[in-house]
Amino acid sequence: MTPFALLFALKQTSTFVGQSNFPPLTAEAAIIVHAETGRILWGRNIDMPMYPASTTKLLTSLILLENTSPTDQIQAPADTKKVRGSSLHMEPFETISAEGAAYAILLRSANDTAHAVAVKLAGSDEGFAQKMNDFSRKLGMKHSHWVTPHGLNNPWHKTTARDMSILGRHALKNDRLVEITSSEKYTIQRSINQKDILLENHNKLLKEDKSLKGFKTGFTNPAGLCFVGYEESPIGNLVTVILNSKDWAADQVAITNWAETNFHQTDNILANYKTTFKPINGKDKQMLTAVAGRPVPGLVSQEDLQNLKVTPRRTEFPAPIPITSMLTPAMVTLPDGTTFQAELVAANAVEAKPNITEFLRNPVGISLILFASAAYWYRRRTYDKLNLG
Repeated sequence: MTPFALLFALKQTSTFVGQSNFPPLTAEAAIIVHAETGRILWGRNIDMPMYPASTTKLLTSLILLENTSPTDQIQAPADTKKVRGSSLHMEPFETISAEGAAYAILLRSANDTAHAVAVKLAGSDEGFAQKMNDFSRKLGMKHSHWVTPHGLNNPWHKTTARDMSILGRHALKNDRLVEITSSEKYTIQRSINQKDILLENHNKLLKEDKSLKGFKTGFTNPAGLCFVGYEESPIGNLVTVILNSKDWAADQVAITNWAETNFHQTDNILANYKTTFKPINGKDKQMLTAVAGRPVPGLVSQEDLQNLKVTPRRTEFPAPIPITSMLTPAMVTLPDGTTFQAELVAANAVEAKPNITEFLRNPVGISLILFASAAYWYRRRTYDKLNLG
């Protein structure tokens, strides 16, 4: 299938979230998230169960780093040679530090080291899988099920792009993991096999794109090419997930370039917003214009600004209304459902039309009427006397 035909097929069979325009990706499932706010800028098939391949090791490493100190020792179990795929070529009962294990798992994608970590922390791969499932559930990853510590294919070992983006946002909080995954090379200390100590990162984009900082690549035949990463950009940190791709690096570049081109940070998403209301009891059919009372900062696209909706809590306002007076709280909703809180204030003053009932209820008003009546009666009496005389 040609790249064009593949893109066309994915467009016809996929479900999307976010903007109506989107980057040309080969990945079956993908997502890009603004890390600071958690907003999904765009996604394809984000809740479709997918094989994660070695991006699984992002979770394995987080559990390792959060439950050990760097100098803790990890020992290869007796069955270490049975683990297939990418390897540190550990010998049975060989020991390395927990920090060295994290580098081996994240840079070389060492399956045997992931197995050693599982045995160290939970007694077996099965026991460690329970830790993985507990950990991910606590993060709010609702559609993931983990079976292995390394991601070698298993029909029950699946996750989603949305869940992996949640994991990626959590990974950003772990400085040790960020430092490891941003390293191009690392020399490991090990008790034996001194000729095999140089670890090189499988993430080839680290050399080409200095704004890309991590995390993890992955590949198996059923999973395709996978990547979970984060990039520092002018619009903030971006977490990306690419699953079952034909070219994960090209997809990563395309999706981040698309986000940086289409989105920008603004000090006030309601800078050009105004709306009008018909006030209650307004003088001379005056209309009330409302604007944002305070800036509403946010990350937006042009599509967001053209299609946002502002829903005021109140829509009826009795006159008189002073200019700049607070009218009502309001909810700002972007096309993808992202919401912001706002306040609407009066951009103009509205006078109240005269109200005789209110006037008569006022003691001053009654006094004026009595005074005017007395003055009229006195003048009338005086006029009548002059005419009679």
